[in-house]
Amino acid sequence: MADEENKNSIVMLPFLKTSSPISIGQLTFRSTDDLEGLTDKQSSFVQEIARMLFLQDNLRIKSASYAIVPFIELYDKEVNLDHIINIQNVISYFYASPRHDFGDLFLSSEHASVVILSPDKVPMDLVHPEFNTISVHAESEHSPDNYREIGGYTGLYNFINKFWVSSGSRLYGPKRNITLNICQDLREDFEHSKRARADYRLLAILLNKPQSRIYSRIFTSLRWFNAANNAANNDSTAIVNLSIGFESLLSLPSDEKTNRLIDSISLLLGRIPRLEVWANQFYKCRSKIVHEGFTEQLLFNATDLQKDTKEQSYQSLLSYGRRVFQLCLGTLLCGAELSENSDLEETFVTNQERFLKICKVLSDNKIPINDRLKFLGPIIFTIHQYQFISERNLKLETMLNATCLAAKVLLEYDGEICQDFKEHLQLLINAENTKNHFPKLNALHNLSILLQPPSIKISSEASFIDDVKNLIKIVWHTAFRDYFRIKQNPDEVNRKV
Repeated sequence: MADEENKNSIVMLPFLKTSSPISIGQLTFRSTDDLEGLTDKQSSFVQEIARMLFLQDNLRIKSASYAIVPFIELYDKEVNLDHIINIQNVISYFYASPRHDFGDLFLSSEHASVVILSPDKVPMDLVHPEFNTISVHAESEHSPDNYREIGGYTGLYNFINKFWVSSGSRLYGPKRNITLNICQDLREDFEHSKRARADYRLLAILLNKPQSRIYSRIFTSLRWFNAANNAANNDSTAIVNLSIGFESLLSLPSDEKTNRLIDSISLLLGRIPRLEVWANQFYKCRSKIVHEGFTEQLLFNATDLQKDTKEQSYQSLLSYGRRVFQLCLGTLLCGAELSENSDLEETFVTNQERFLKICKVLSDNKIPINDRLKFLGPIIFTIHQYQFISERNLKLETMLNATCLAAKVLLEYDGEICQDFKEHLQLLINAENTKNHFPKLNALHNLSILLQPPSIKISSEASFIDDVKNLIKIVWHTAFRDYFRIKQNPDEVNRKV
């Protein structure tokens, strides 16, 4: 558990070095040689962890990459590590397979291993177990407390294996002979990759976007793609993992997966000669592995025929699969970016639904007031954008409720609003609810006069007060005909039910 001096944890990439800082998602990775700007406590933290990183035997890793993050309680089963997991998946994907000619991997997924360490009191018997062991170095100078605990770190390796270390401990890799690549540089490789390929650029952008169903599906498929690139796999295991990646990416149904895979890939990449032949062979290979546990046919048969033949065996089905997966992912990401930039999703949503959403969010007391008001700006911009679209189901009552809730939440948040505006907002909130809504409309009319000129100016720098004012102007612009229609009929004005 963190004390007042240990409010940080560290996310370490032991086998990837970087020449300079690089921001990936919400984390900034730096070289373990770079301690600039760190507090004395953080510097000591980084240096102590860096001394624990070993490649093999007595060979310590000279330089690795790290990011300082707020303290992570690794004992907490509810702790959310999704963002760090997604960052690891993107990094592993970046280094997966640049050598398409040979179909092999530049770096296996183990090279993107992530270690999270949090300062903690750790059990002496787990850090330095004595049973059936012989120390080949000088005895530890650690002195355990009454609970046989010492100062150290609780760690999590690749989000699966929990461990405990202290000063002088050694951290080795997930496999015996992992290599350190001479030319690898996280900063340079990341920036170059984003310029070279759309899928790399868009994945980096995706890390900073809020979760959605399609983005969750993409990161799930990435996880299985990277699992297929684990050096500990044989080709059969890798093919099964990659097929799950395809199923996640393309959202294939449980039945007719082969035909749907072929159709989906052909739709994304076009009717490329022999692409369907490969897809058939790949899924037949996958099915034999899953249902029979073994297959001898792991190579692609370079033929235009669907029938089985071993006479023209060429590269591995797996190497083609990695390339096809990356092309499909890139195509889907580009399509998602095009639809997002064109605001396609919003065109299927009505303003009535948006006003209902405002009511739902603003009335949710579980959401902090500041966050409820932050929600207003973007949705008001969209309502303004589509306010002239004919909409039969747009209800005056919903718009007025949304406006009253916005006024109420704003008054709760900001007590420094000018007195005149505050009084008019309170009059709107207190106005009687009637069937014809005239009291509310009358208060809205008085607010619209106060907020002259009536033009709406929406910007990213607008304050919460500006957002509420814009909402009032938009609703009045839609409702003013109802107000004057009712006002012209004295009996209608006085009607309460």
